[in-house]
Amino acid sequence: MTSRQPAPPLPPPPQPAQAARALAEAALAAAGAWAQPLDPGRHNRAVSQLYSALRDVGIATRGLADWHPADAPPGTASAEFARHVTSGARWLLSAWTSLEGVLAAEGLGRLPDPDEPGAALCHAARSTIPAWRQPAGTGAERDATIRRLIIATGFLSTATLGLATWAPRRAVDLQSVGASLAEVTADLTAAVQETGSDAMPGRAVGPVRRQLGAPE
Repeated sequence: MTSRQPAPPLPPPPQPAQAARALAEAALAAAGAWAQPLDPGRHNRAVSQLYSALRDVGIATRGLADWHPADAPPGTASAEFARHVTSGARWLLSAWTSLEGVLAAEGLGRLPDPDEPGAALCHAARSTIPAWRQPAGTGAERDATIRRLIIATGFLSTATLGLATWAPRRAVDLQSVGASLAEVTADLTAAVQETGSDAMPGRAVGPVRRQLGAPE
């Protein structure tokens, strides 16, 4: 009998800041695609993709609350940082559940094209779960991750606004998502301010690579 070859090892998860950057870039692309009128089937599918992305990012963000920088002195972990990030995660999950009524009324739409921006957004959001499950790094790396997540949240808000603009029905539910994402931004901004970082981003406009910093 021939022996079965062992399965190849899984690739390591991306670094936390890299995952946040990829999420922001995917959210920007989705926002651009969803700013245009979509046929009903594609619109429903986009809402389903946003639903999945919000769920995964909400789950992943809870892991960031436990990030204790490697260069911080023992006993200096900020309870306020953890509180703000945990609250931001709750708002992301609140935004996720706000879309349940839309999906129940409209359905999932047609099968996705794997190359469409919404599919890329779902992939980037799912990648944040292993990347942020046990985050490690310096305080600067932690703050860079949170700042990029703030930018990603801004692009998710823009994407949601586009879907709400062209929604055939239940636009109010999408508007509720936008309100929850504004709370996410407020909580994450407070978390970074709690760490004393003075490199807060402005509004998420302009070329995404300039917003997210130099390539890694």
